[in-house]
Amino acid sequence: MTIPREVRLIVVVQLLWGLGFGLIGPIQPLYLQSLGADPGQIGLVFGVGNIAGGLLVLPAGAIADRYGRRLVILASGVSGTLGALSLVPLDRWEWAFASSILYWAGTAALPVMSAHVAASASRQVLGRAMGLVYGAFFVGFIVASPLAGALAARLGMRETILAGAVFFALSTAGVLRLSAGRGTHLLAAARFPRAFWALLALAPVGAFVAVLPTPLLPVYVRDVAGSPLELVGVYVACVSLGSAAFSAAGGRLADRFGAAPAVLANAFLLTVGCAIAALLASSGVLVAIGLVLAGANVASNPVLAALLERVVPRARAALGYAAFQLVYAIGFGVGGIAAGSLYDADPHLPLVVTIALALPVAMVFALVIARLGRDGTPAAVPAR
Repeated sequence: MTIPREVRLIVVVQLLWGLGFGLIGPIQPLYLQSLGADPGQIGLVFGVGNIAGGLLVLPAGAIADRYGRRLVILASGVSGTLGALSLVPLDRWEWAFASSILYWAGTAALPVMSAHVAASASRQVLGRAMGLVYGAFFVGFIVASPLAGALAARLGMRETILAGAVFFALSTAGVLRLSAGRGTHLLAAARFPRAFWALLALAPVGAFVAVLPTPLLPVYVRDVAGSPLELVGVYVACVSLGSAAFSAAGGRLADRFGAAPAVLANAFLLTVGCAIAALLASSGVLVAIGLVLAGANVASNPVLAALLERVVPRARAALGYAAFQLVYAIGFGVGGIAAGSLYDADPHLPLVVTIALALPVAMVFALVIARLGRDGTPAAVPAR
């Protein structure tokens, strides 16, 4: 079965956003460090932005269900673009809190995009469609992030961030080609089943584990692995290479064998990757290989997004995805703050804690998913 036009458009929007973040993401921690921030403060900026932005996703989901999904995706894109632009004139790291909140407010678009994909793609190809949408971001990141360090060394960090903001603006403009995402079923009576609440309770724990290796990664590869600035983006791109590959593979694996095996496989890859990056930091090639495997840290996201389609009533699709993203963002933000504190104590600790937690948490997810499979698909979400 073919991928619908709406999904292909979202893939392009995500690809452009990934190109922008590929230029900004590897540089931002080093940029804040150049403004006087220590690792704990960098993690705090990252975490506060995630939590504050995450609080917006629930009202964004309700607005999307009432007025249409395109409106929310467009507003989120504008907010993220303004967040990137506001980084450029900073002269003190403390001002980065506002930029971080504006940027991460753009995450309100992700659950709404997921709802739009779920409404556009048939269940037979939904895992693949989600994998393409999530993977497109990382493809853009892979293309752009190796250039980030070289551009920053040649032109400056501010100029590199500005170039990334241009791609954000192009991505936002692409949203205008989407359909409005409204229908007569919106806001019809529906209840969330117990399976949804179980996944909602687990989401922040999974997010906490997933984010630990990443907020201080550019600082880690420069200070511990000894990478020059020009190559920092290459190492960060290795994570995104793994994320893109494993997101696509995870979606296909879930379509064929179920979500539980896909979640467990990604957790295993994450554990092995973090172990290589922590134990073999003196070898640049092995660190790069480890970081590719560590890219599986977010590869279960499209798997869970496709799973939600089975348990979220269609009339509350955007709100359901937004609620999941809200608790995920809280766990993601707390994990970012914890990563900074752990890095302050020992640069290897974020990786070590990930190694300890990834597989146990994935096993709990697998048990809940298996229980969902035995209980069957809720009647509130009929198959297409």
